[in-house]
Formats: sequence, structure tokens, C-alpha cells
Amino acid sequence: MSRVESIESFDHEAVLVPMAGQFQNKSLLSIKQLEATDIEIYLEEAEYAGKLLGSDEFRGAVTLPNHVLGAVMRQPSTRTGGSMRTAMSKLGGTTGVISGMTSSSEAKGETLADSWLAFATQFDLIGTRTSEEYGPHYADYVIRQALQAGKLDSAVPIINLGDGRNEHPTQTLGDLRTIKKQILDRGDGRNFSDLTIAFVGDHERYRAFHSLMIAAGKLGMNIVAVESKAAPVPQEYVDRLGSKLETTDDLNNAIIDSDIVYVGRNPEEYNGKNKKEAKRSRMLSRSYASWRIDQKRLNLMRPDGILMHPRPRRDEIDPAIDSDTRVVDVMQMRHMIPTRMAVISLACGRSIMPTVNRLFNDG
Repeated sequence: MSRVESIESFDHEAVLVPMAGQFQNKSLLSIKQLEATDIEIYLEEAEYAGKLLGSDEFRGAVTLPNHVLGAVMRQPSTRTGGSMRTAMSKLGGTTGVISGMTSSSEAKGETLADSWLAFATQFDLIGTRTSEEYGPHYADYVIRQALQAGKLDSAVPIINLGDGRNEHPTQTLGDLRTIKKQILDRGDGRNFSDLTIAFVGDHERYRAFHSLMIAAGKLGMNIVAVESKAAPVPQEYVDRLGSKLETTDDLNNAIIDSDIVYVGRNPEEYNGKNKKEAKRSRMLSRSYASWRIDQKRLNLMRPDGILMHPRPRRDEIDPAIDSDTRVVDVMQMRHMIPTRMAVISLACGRSIMPTVNRLFNDG
């Protein structure tokens, strides 16, 4: 089969291989690949990673010796790129960081496909963020084509660290760990299916919303979308979530009725020079001004509820409420490292569990 030379001209859905409990050498491109049981496996593996990190004695273990992660950040990243590097280091591996492409051979005219093949010869797995939708999917496609043609010796899994306005699956897995640790682990018998989550922000362009909505639907959660007319929930997600999704323009009632309020910023980096996008963003800014969560709004939240934000934050949350224990966005960042350790280790066909059991039992 001849190689497709552009992101726009290949079937991005065709590369989504279901995990079905088997993660080794499979790319994590979309939450659509996962069922509830797969999510539970990731969360269980992250639990072992968290135990490892929480130990003053260990703080990490060599479970992936001589493994090299390529962090190919084609779009700026602070938290995600940094936590991937830390996660790999805690597993005993190393990371090669490629940030921006101005210093790559693409500046000399190399095609995007050939860049991905070059990276595939250097790394054991690749985590990438792209400004365009389905960039990680295309990387997976090109590498799998080369593997099938005998050009590569082994699979090089791709981990999607955010692709344009589409998805952010590792953020979602970390967010689910936050929900589990902050709510479900309290011991009152609740499951994900007992929870209601409200999303507040740009539903069209905010990729963290998209992945978490898909996962919430798979886990049986009730989903409330606080919408602006400028950026409603895309029809794809309306169709996918069905009766699990409720839309509203009433933020206060959504806060009262929800266990989790998940806020995202206005992603104006996607405006570019597009006048229509810029106009939409200005309209959306007015909605954001009316949605700001301050102490008065936080007081509407139930005492055991949580307020989440994947960061970076702008004006969506009043910093004066940061000391409230229900504001857990810093916790979210902390939970990303054990979660990404789980994603990396499972993609490499290794589990952290035996290492943790050996270290703690021996101790």
C-alpha cells in the first residue's frame, strides 16, 4: 500500500485500534479506543505508580531500563511535556525532547511523514502534541506502514499528548485518577456511574473536554454541558452521549447539581487570522466573564464536590478561592505523573505492579 503523504488524506478513524485489555505496542490516540475496563486498568496501574512515588525510600524504580521516550512537542507545552519526562525518568528510562520543528530537517524540506520515520528509528515510543487535529494518528499510520513494509524492526507506539482541538487522552486519564482519589476513594461506596460532572467553557475547541466527555460516557457518568451559543457541544458528542448529556446555560444550577465542575479556558490560540474564529472567540469571552467562579459561586457547590481545571488558567477561577479544598487543579497536575507512568509502562508491555510489590514486600 502506498504511503499517504498528508494528514488530511488518510482515514484517522481506521488507525484507532481497540485496547481490549492489551496495551503493549499499541498507540493511545483517542479515548474512543478504550472501554470502561481499559480505563480501570490504567487507573490501577497508576495506583501502583502513585505508591512508588509516595515512598520516601523509592520515589521511582527501574522498570524500563534502556527505554527511550521521544517527546515530540510540535505545539508548546509546559505541564504535559514536563510530566512525561518526569514519568519516564521515574520508570528508569530516558527522554529525548524535540520542541518545535524549526531545528529539524523539516526546515530543509523534509516531509512530515519522513520526520516521523526518523523519530521511529531513534525512540522506543513517542509522545507527541500537535497543533493540527489527528497529527498523532498520522504519525502512527506512517510508522505502522513502515513496519508492515519491513522498514522498521519493531512497533513504536504513539501517545497522543493533545492534537489540536480534537482530544487529550492522557489528560483525561489523569483527571479520572483525580476524581477517583478525591471522591471515590472516600469509602462511601460510590462509583463513577453515581457521579455528575459539569463542563464549563468552549465545547467546540477544548480538547480536554472532548476526551473526558467520551470517558465519562463510557463510565456511566451523568454529563452537564454549560454552553455558550458561540461554542455549543459538537453534534458528534451529542450523538455519542445521548441521554447521558444535558445542556444548559445556567451555571449556578449546574454547580448545585454536580459532584464535579470542570472548567476550561477560552483557547484563543486557534483563532489565527481567521476572522470568523476571532469573532466567535470575542462572543465566547462574554460568556466566560459571566461564568467566573468566585467564592459566591463556590458556596453553591456541595461540601464533597470538587472544582477542576486542566490549566493553564486565565480568569476562569478567582485565585482567592484556591485555598478551598474543593479546588483541586494542583492535585490534577500531581496525578498526571503516575498516570503517565502507567500509560508509558503499559505501552511498553511492562507493569509497575510486580516492581512495587517486590520493593514494598522486601521492605
